[in-house]
Amino acid sequence: MAESTAPHYVRWDQYVARWLKDRIGYILWIIYMLLLCVAIPLSVSELVSRHAEKHIIVWFVAGVFVYVTIPITTSGVIHHLCNFSDPPQQKRIIRILMMVPVYSFFSYLGMILKDETIYLNAMRECYESYVIYNFMMFLVTYMYEHYNVEQLLTFKPAQPQLFPFQKLPPWPKGKAFMIWSKRGVFVYVVSKPITTFVMLLSEVFGHSGKNEFRIGSVWMWTLIIDNIAQMWALYCLVIFYQALKHELAPIKPLPKFLCVKAVVFFSFWQGTFLEFLVLIGIIRDSGGKDPDSYTADETAETVQNLLICIEMFGFSIAHHLVFSHKPFVPDHELPPPQFLTSLSHLFDFGDVRTDIRTQLGVSYYNLRRGGRTTEHTPLITGEHVELETFRDYRTNC
Repeated sequence: MAESTAPHYVRWDQYVARWLKDRIGYILWIIYMLLLCVAIPLSVSELVSRHAEKHIIVWFVAGVFVYVTIPITTSGVIHHLCNFSDPPQQKRIIRILMMVPVYSFFSYLGMILKDETIYLNAMRECYESYVIYNFMMFLVTYMYEHYNVEQLLTFKPAQPQLFPFQKLPPWPKGKAFMIWSKRGVFVYVVSKPITTFVMLLSEVFGHSGKNEFRIGSVWMWTLIIDNIAQMWALYCLVIFYQALKHELAPIKPLPKFLCVKAVVFFSFWQGTFLEFLVLIGIIRDSGGKDPDSYTADETAETVQNLLICIEMFGFSIAHHLVFSHKPFVPDHELPPPQFLTSLSHLFDFGDVRTDIRTQLGVSYYNLRRGGRTTEHTPLITGEHVELETFRDYRTNC
């Protein structure tokens, strides 16, 4: 039977949708840059004509970096949503990409609303722990998509401890390895909001003891707990990478990890350094009773927020490159994903709820059995549920 040679016509709305899908990021970028080309000269003219004070100029400089940073991240997010071929991985990538605008935007607001800085910083820092969790889940999801992870880890040599814990016993193998690795990150995800809430309450009631290293200082204890939890979470990430670096090589996890770690590293240690400068008296009160005057702590917070706004511009470019959408561009034989469907996947936090229930359930299970994790420990996690849905979607396609 002869094959039909009738031409295949594409409807005009399908053609327009495909054209916009391929170019929407560039179109939005051009529009945004044109608006900036108008807004920045007008703002500079306004600042000069009004003989603006120093803090207004600082706000303006920070604002320019924020307004340039956000469209870079937005472009990356839109490209992922338009090529949403692997929802379990890409929704976590988008959550990681959003770290840059979240840091940038909340730091900028903290400069303008200096009395609310503590609350804005709290939201920013809680998102930091959420990003570390999503990065871990990004690696775990990739492994579950391509390997029988528990079986693979069972036949691998036991992962030795890293410096400075080489003398301790190696990490367990198999399913226990996965539970230990995820639990280390999960502890930070849970502890960070708790310590942040405690610090907020103590600040509201005037008993935080900020920048005071004494037994009764809430600030000191929350700082210690946050540092221990954060370092342990990062240690667990490194252990996970060391054990599976050959299997993870196709997604190049090292530059991705360094991008996430650099944001956390710079924001934390430069903040600590500025607090030290306040402690030794280098950063001082600006003096006067003018409402626009700054205390030493407020000056340090403003400098910290300005530096974050500037640094996020560089990090937005780095994140855009290392978390590219190109590996996820779907094959031609698969139907193109709908943008709104992709967006609904992004705002589905069922994986987080499932992981919370799982970690609490595993901890309870282990406590009932003497605290030991075995191969019989149940492990039904968010990525298991998502991957089943994802496989059904690919099968139906």
